[in-house]
Amino acid sequence: QCTEPQKLFNIANELLHTEEAYVKRLHLLDQVFCTKLSEAGISSEVITGIFSNISSIYCFHGQFLLPELKTRITQEWSVNPRLGDILQKLAPFLKMYGEYVKNFDRAMDIVNTCMQRSSPFKDVVQNIQKQEVCGNLTLQHHMLEPVQRIPRYELLLKDYLKKLPEESPDRKDAEKSLELISTAANHSNAAIRKMEKMHKLLEVYERLGGEEDIVNPANELIKEGHIQKLSAKNGTAQDRYLFLFNSMVLYCVPKLRLIGQKFSVREKMDIAGLQVQEIAKQNVAHTFSITGKKRSLELQARTEEEKREWIQVIQATIEKHKQNSETFRAFNSSFSQEEEHLPDSSIASTSSVESMPGADGGGALGGSDSSRKPSKSKRDKEKQACKSCSESFNSITKRRHHCKQCGAVICAKCSEFKPLADNSRHNRVCKECFLQLPASPGVEAVGEQKKRLAAEKQSILAAENSLFSSYLQFLEKGKTWYKMWVTIPKTEPLVLYLQGSSQDGRSPRPIPLPGYEVSLPGSGEKFEVKHVFKLCQSHQTLYFSAEDEELQMKWMEILTKAAKGETEDTAEGLGHP
Repeated sequence: QCTEPQKLFNIANELLHTEEAYVKRLHLLDQVFCTKLSEAGISSEVITGIFSNISSIYCFHGQFLLPELKTRITQEWSVNPRLGDILQKLAPFLKMYGEYVKNFDRAMDIVNTCMQRSSPFKDVVQNIQKQEVCGNLTLQHHMLEPVQRIPRYELLLKDYLKKLPEESPDRKDAEKSLELISTAANHSNAAIRKMEKMHKLLEVYERLGGEEDIVNPANELIKEGHIQKLSAKNGTAQDRYLFLFNSMVLYCVPKLRLIGQKFSVREKMDIAGLQVQEIAKQNVAHTFSITGKKRSLELQARTEEEKREWIQVIQATIEKHKQNSETFRAFNSSFSQEEEHLPDSSIASTSSVESMPGADGGGALGGSDSSRKPSKSKRDKEKQACKSCSESFNSITKRRHHCKQCGAVICAKCSEFKPLADNSRHNRVCKECFLQLPASPGVEAVGEQKKRLAAEKQSILAAENSLFSSYLQFLEKGKTWYKMWVTIPKTEPLVLYLQGSSQDGRSPRPIPLPGYEVSLPGSGEKFEVKHVFKLCQSHQTLYFSAEDEELQMKWMEILTKAAKGETEDTAEGLGHP
């Protein structure tokens, strides 16, 4: 029987082994999938849309967390048996996971679209999936790993705390770590549940031989099982199979196969307008019927309990569908009125995912001809998420609106400013357009709103709210340098913010620093400006130019620490030029 110290060591050892396996999965995503797709010419916009900030996550775990865990558990455990202090270092990086989880649904959509519409993308992914390192798992399965990792930390920490003595010096750090990680785990668990539903739908889709296109985030499998169909001619029982979804019932005929069992869809019945009821037939027990708009089926369960269960779950699904439909109609009535006033030409430019080649040709994903009018499917894609915050819309808590100035699709939170127009009515505009609108004489409310928004956007960049800040010249692509206000806020010590001139009205650009390398330009990189340094990560390089060597060295020192995740020391001794 293990002693308590031995149990704690076993938990620590499990954490180390799972972390090693996790870093291998991150390497597969960042250094194999991401790199190979980039080499195949897939556009950077599509790759970023799929893999989000996976490079930063991989860098943190591979270069910082895993080495620290390995040193502590394999070399120092006998004299310093604790985990809480190391896991607390996860806290500043939870925002990176939040960004990855928030982007997860969109990433899945992009992968599915690319697999269907881009031959180069599909070929690269399938070739990698055949390799032993993939373990016969799909890209989507591996993309779920970062989402699952945070809940795994939570479970291990809970187990660790149960066995940790109350007087242990590690208890305070471990409890603080658990508190921070549990909050992030809630978001990951929601994404995991969605992914599990999608995997279940994919399994059913394959069992149906691809006859019905059911793999859709809106679909949910409620119940499935064998059932007997009573023949209307002679009353004989025939073996059938039912799939009950939240929006339909699939009535299927089993098709026996050597490996596994597949089904052929005989009838598709919409939940809308469906009726289910118990029936009494002489000499036939456990019977009930379901009646749709086109057909009625008399069915027989194996037991009375099974019959009641089918009737109850079908009836509950019908009622829930009715409630959802009524709620949607109520919200959609006012919603559609606003849609009518938006001309097609006012929709913003199409996304990079929609510029993929169709069925007519191969080639890498690339940009589309900007002179072509966006197709309806492209415009519909853009209406699914807010232009400003990128959060997905729904008909209840996240309704869509339109900027009356530029036509962009935005949410209520990002369109709260309503300047008075010529007709003296308040109109919704996005924050970017609001800042560019000319002030109306005598309209005090608009002026105050405008001031409030400007103050809101600049507060995070103010020198007094930052660890360090200054003006720098900035270059990302091309040959043009831009003057930027660059700052690291006290509230986000691992994020660099860039802000252009106050006239451009754009929001500050955040750059999560973990995973970047800070260095001077290489011998082959020549610039007209002086005191240049650069940030490099994976396929991205950002150049900065300071006004003197002292400022250049100061920024390089600060950024190097932040890139390593050193938050406590970053603020020490920092001044503002």
